[in-house]
Amino acid sequence: MRKALVHSLILFMLLFTEQNAWANERLARCIAEKGWVMYGSITCSGCRAQRKAFGNAFAHITEIECNPHIANNQVERCLDRKIGKTPTWILEKDGAEIKRIESYQLLEDLAVLTGCDG
Repeated sequence: MRKALVHSLILFMLLFTEQNAWANERLARCIAEKGWVMYGSITCSGCRAQRKAFGNAFAHITEIECNPHIANNQVERCLDRKIGKTPTWILEKDGAEIKRIESYQLLEDLAVLTGCDG
């Protein structure tokens, strides 16, 4: 009985993880397709948490590095966009800012705020 319960629990966890990964992938692709960009820093704990929440799906997200001490940074772009805290999500169309979301967001909230919830 106990062995069957453990196997059932493991199977449930694997299915849940796979379903989560699929949902994260769909959300990341939607965010990228709509033109959202995450301004962040490799040293920012909120940014690390945001990347971790997406898992491997974060590879679809465009991230702009705002830390001047990190290679390949885009500090001028961050200054132009008046990035005061990271992460900051900005919807950009033709180089213009349309909408801004500041700070770490739960993926469920980010989906709603970016219009990727449906």
